[in-house]
Amino acid sequence: MPRRRNQRGTTLIEVMIALAVLAMIVASVWSGFRGTMNAMRSTEEIQNRYAIVRNGLTRMQSELMMTYLSHNRPLDDVRQYTLLDGLDNNDRDDLTFSTFAHLRMRKDANESDQCVLQYFVEKDPEDSRRTHLYRRESRRLTGDKADQLDEYFPAYVLIEDVVEFDVKYWDDRQREWLDEWRTTRNDMQPDRLPQRVKIRVVVQDGTDEVQFVAQAGLPMQEKIDLGKE
Repeated sequence: MPRRRNQRGTTLIEVMIALAVLAMIVASVWSGFRGTMNAMRSTEEIQNRYAIVRNGLTRMQSELMMTYLSHNRPLDDVRQYTLLDGLDNNDRDDLTFSTFAHLRMRKDANESDQCVLQYFVEKDPEDSRRTHLYRRESRRLTGDKADQLDEYFPAYVLIEDVVEFDVKYWDDRQREWLDEWRTTRNDMQPDRLPQRVKIRVVVQDGTDEVQFVAQAGLPMQEKIDLGKE
């Protein structure tokens, strides 16, 4: 049929306007999608970061729960083979204790299920602006003092960017939390363990500081004496 004179096709200007509107819609959708993906990525990084901290605290809890003291040592030996030595250093405490937590991975290895563990905060050797929570393990009872273990056994980072590591010890006799617990000193607690240990870790997360708290009960309150019948 013949086209009427008042009918006309789409002009170039109309096409350009439609494409501009479409581009704006696509840009808006992409911006929202990209923001959602960035938020998901940031959330995943935070979750992974906090999971590492929680796993580190869980490990400390399980190892503390196997802490023990023992009467058994050579009569002429003055060294302390089993101990719980908790030093109060303001917000960066030191904790050394004997435990049944070591897992032997090789047959006939010169190791034992009994070991001495040490937790402490120290600067990063490559970046002095960062401090980490380190873990040191003796793999067997050696009788070395807490401040001598670094001469024989390496330490590894357990939790990164730790700015505070505070440990408290529950004394059931005094019914209060103590800042220190020293089984290696006769004027403190030479023959007993605290019933509970409370750990507070503060990590640096960007410009924020995030606090994590955990507690561990110590069930082996009696000193082990293999000489008893």
